[in-house]
Amino acid sequence: MIFYHGTTNSFNLREGDYLLPAIQTGILREEWRKNNTDKVFFTTSLLSATKFAKKAAVKYGGDPIIYTIEPFYPYYYKNITNEYYTHKARITGTYNK
Repeated sequence: MIFYHGTTNSFNLREGDYLLPAIQTGILREEWRKNNTDKVFFTTSLLSATKFAKKAAVKYGGDPIIYTIEPFYPYYYKNITNEYYTHKARITGTYNK
């Protein structure tokens, strides 16, 4: 299974870097979100990752980018969605269309 994380290239992340939760980075796209700031979210849906990447680029600048990631275990499936979460993930590459 391939996991994706959509964001912006303004954070200058690259293969081998870690995605960390908002509580550690201070970067939270959804200001209204009060829960789960200790989680990194990712998806199996390229469409969802693309949408998240576009929203991140609007908020933080730069261009949308989609990373392929490897979550650290354990990771969890969000019920009724194609989203997952974990406490950190490693970037394994960049998705190229």
